[in-house]
Amino acid sequence: MAGLSKVIRVVSANFGELPIKADGGTFKPSGHKRETQDGEQAENTGFVETPTHAELKLKLNASVDPQTYDTAADTLTIFTADKHQHMMPQAWTVDMGELGKGEFDIEYHSAKSQKLA
Repeated sequence: MAGLSKVIRVVSANFGELPIKADGGTFKPSGHKRETQDGEQAENTGFVETPTHAELKLKLNASVDPQTYDTAADTLTIFTADKHQHMMPQAWTVDMGELGKGEFDIEYHSAKSQKLA
């Protein structure tokens, strides 16, 4: 199961480098969730595994209209504070926040993510 990572940089294939605010992003890579299936006997207990999607939540400086970033298919390269790089192919926007005080929130999902480094 994957945990959240602090995002320090994101590069979009469609838009170039995204203008992330300081402390303005978290990333959860794709993975899986395990649900315990209890059996009548301890040796019959196991689990069912289901895939989970990748999530990227960002707070961006509003240098352009937020609707500019609305997309159904983008490839994002994510750089995290722990010096890892991930890619989210075919990422789509899920939630577009309203522009306020020079910033806006945006959330991307992707069926899978890939660790690059």
